[in-house]
Amino acid sequence: MARATPPVVLVVDDDPDVLPIAVAVLTGMGYSVLEASNPADALDTIRAHPEIVLLFTDIVMPGDMDGFELAHEAKQLRPELRVVYTSGYMGTVPWGRHGVGYGPFVQKPWRQAQLVQVFSSVLPPPGSPSGQQPTC
Repeated sequence: MARATPPVVLVVDDDPDVLPIAVAVLTGMGYSVLEASNPADALDTIRAHPEIVLLFTDIVMPGDMDGFELAHEAKQLRPELRVVYTSGYMGTVPWGRHGVGYGPFVQKPWRQAQLVQVFSSVLPPPGSPSGQQPTC
């Protein structure tokens, strides 16, 4: 019998205090989690890991690319990729700048219950028959 694997989520956050918390919460929810601290590393990870099904990205990050631009580039590589956005800086989020709306938003600081609700709206929960993918 094939063993089921949990959905793979890529978490992208430049805050070294937030990133490990997000990884721990999502791992605790049953997801397999990869992480990146900037958009360039995130795109490299997406290229290297076709098993990633969801991008959980901060919107406001330093550098040349924000979370919206990251999502746009990621969707160019993988159109089926699902996206969930997060930010603690609502006043500075450039919502209309890119004309993208790839996924829902979770305000920081978030709680695990919020992540469960949002993630279950875009992915089958880990451990559900439709949330598992067989491996050979």
